Amino acid sequence: MATSRPQVFIESAALYMGWRDETRNLSELIFDTVRRAIDDSLHGLNDIESVVLAAHDLVDGRSLSSMVTAPAAGAYLRDEIRFSDDGAVALAAAVARIEAGEATRSIVAAWGRASEHDVDALSMSMFDPFIQGPMGLNEIQVSAMRAQLWLQAGGQYTDHSGAVKRRQAAAAANERALHTKSRKSQPNYPLTADDLPAWADVVAAVVVSSKGGPVKIKGMGQASEPYAIGDRKLLAMKSARKACDLALKDAGLTLKDLDLFEIGGLTLMDEAIVLEAIGLAGAGQGLSVLANHPAVNLSGGSAAGFCDPAMGLVRVVEAALQLQGLAGAIQRPGVQRALAICPAIVAAQTHTAIVLESAS
Repeated sequence: MATSRPQVFIESAALYMGWRDETRNLSELIFDTVRRAIDDSLHGLNDIESVVLAAHDLVDGRSLSSMVTAPAAGAYLRDEIRFSDDGAVALAAAVARIEAGEATRSIVAAWGRASEHDVDALSMSMFDPFIQGPMGLNEIQVSAMRAQLWLQAGGQYTDHSGAVKRRQAAAAANERALHTKSRKSQPNYPLTADDLPAWADVVAAVVVSSKGGPVKIKGMGQASEPYAIGDRKLLAMKSARKACDLALKDAGLTLKDLDLFEIGGLTLMDEAIVLEAIGLAGAGQGLSVLANHPAVNLSGGSAAGFCDPAMGLVRVVEAALQLQGLAGAIQRPGVQRALAICPAIVAAQTHTAIVLESAS
């Protein structure tokens, strides 16, 4: 006999963006952020059964990092799973566990502290060590390669300055964004310094539950492409398109039904190309949409703060706050449904898309 899946809700969400806070170590940053999410939730900590984390030993700079950091995320004496992948992947796993009846309430947390590691060196270590590693590739260079393909295909660059100004203004207005100076990376042609992410120390946390909450998780989708960048079409972003299509199908909605879009990407150009891949912008029009669309990346995207593997959960937190009317100065009126989509390394091989809906 077929049974319907239980509805899963986000009870609460919390986010930290900073840079080299000398008053708190990583475990304290995690504890403080997760505690805020728990304090804002409907039922507190006692009946939370599971914790799903997204964290990476190389990012944390700690061998077996979860042994040190997981208790700060509420995992002590609780079932715990950790993904060395994007935070949206951890959220999808937590939701699937609730739908399967393995839990009713879960903490999902993701973090990365860019001030404690060399982001470019870490990026290089993710590529195949025998074929791609000797080339010295990093994620920003692959983003530049993708941008070159976009220009060669006729991408409209005239709105670049407008897109830069709009996302910088959005990040400046976002109270949760990074508002201090941090590490700078070197841009590669045709990327400029304004295209690059603002490296940050990031912690994001949500409490998900089948018991109810202000935000429904309406649909989810995930898709991957071949690991080697030479085995996939970098410009096509097929995993983004498929993940978005699956999430919308799961939710029973179309892009036109959505009021807000949190689009993840390492650089401004990656965000623009994802917009084209999912169908929110025409071919070559991604920068124009970023410059002019009133519902896209009101948070500032990667200019508001960036550190893998937390970014997918950051996109979800920003969308969830919009749906609750808690986004502060960047709040968009009348947001009822939102899409959060974010890639995972290596070089946006995998995308996870989450459709959210206000429960009120």
